[in-house]
Amino acid sequence: MSTAPTALRPGARIGVFAPAGLHDPARLEQGIALVESWGYSVVRGPHLSSRWRVHAGTDEERLADLRWALTSPDLDAAWMSRGGYGLTRLLDRLDLTGLSPRPVIGFSDGTALHVALLQEAGLCGIHGPVLHSLADHADATSRERLRRLLAGEPIRPLAGRVLVEGAATGPAIGGNLCLLAALCGTRWQPRAEGAILVLEEIGEPAYRLDRTLQQLRSAGVLDAVAGVAIGELTGCTVPEGASWDLDDLFGDQLAPLGVPVLAGLPVGHGPANHAWVHGARARLSGGELAWERGLV
Repeated sequence: MSTAPTALRPGARIGVFAPAGLHDPARLEQGIALVESWGYSVVRGPHLSSRWRVHAGTDEERLADLRWALTSPDLDAAWMSRGGYGLTRLLDRLDLTGLSPRPVIGFSDGTALHVALLQEAGLCGIHGPVLHSLADHADATSRERLRRLLAGEPIRPLAGRVLVEGAATGPAIGGNLCLLAALCGTRWQPRAEGAILVLEEIGEPAYRLDRTLQQLRSAGVLDAVAGVAIGELTGCTVPEGASWDLDDLFGDQLAPLGVPVLAGLPVGHGPANHAWVHGARARLSGGELAWERGLV
C-alpha cells in the first residue's frame, strides 16, 4: 500500500534541490517566482549553485541536498531544479526509511527517485515539470494542473489514443523509458506487477526505443503489467521514408502482452507535461487515464 503526499497549504515551504544536471540560474529563478506567486515559500538548497562536470555539484553535495529536501522538518515539499543525469549515482547512498509523505516533484532523471521512493518507502511522488523549465517551457495548462494538484484540488483525466483496447486499474508508475531500463538489474528495478506503466522519452531514434522496450521485456518488467500508457516521444524519430511509425513500434512490443495500451498522453519533455501522482491508483479505459485520488 502506497502513501499519497500531503496537499500543500498556503505558505508551505518548498525545498529546491539539484540532484542531477546543471540548471540555468535565471530560468530557475523564473520558476521559483512563479511558485511563490501561488502562495508558497521556496527555500533554496545549500548547494544549489554548485557545479561539477555535467552535474549540479559533486555527488556529495547533491546527495546532501537530496537528503535535506527529503528529511528537513522545516520543509513541506521537495522540488527538483532540473533533470539531466546524476540521480542513479546517489541512490545506493540514500536512506529512504522513515520519510514523511511530502510531495516530491520532478520527472526525467527524477524517474529513478520516484521509483526508489515508491519501492523502498511506499511513498507516492509527483511526476511533473522541474522548476528550471516551469515558467518558460511548460504550457499554461500544465502549470495550472500542477498548481491544482499541489493544492489538493481535483485534476482531469489524461486523454490519449487507443493502441490496444481494454480497461485496467492499478497504481500508475514509471516515467522516462531510458531511466526505467537503466534501473534494470539493480535493486531498484521497477516492480510493475499489476501496475499501469507510464512511458515517455526524448531524442531517441526508433531503434533505441525498440532496444529499450526489449530490455524491459527481457528483464521481466512487463510480464504482469495491467496496462501501458505512453506519453510524448519528443524528438524521437523513425528512419526517413519508413512505411511505419512509432505507434507501430510500440504496438509490436506491447500488443503481445494482452493488456490495454494508450498513446499520445500529454506527459513528457514537451510543453504539455501534465502532472500525475506516481504510485497512486488509476484507471485506464476509453482512451483516458484517470486517478482515483490526488493528494490528501
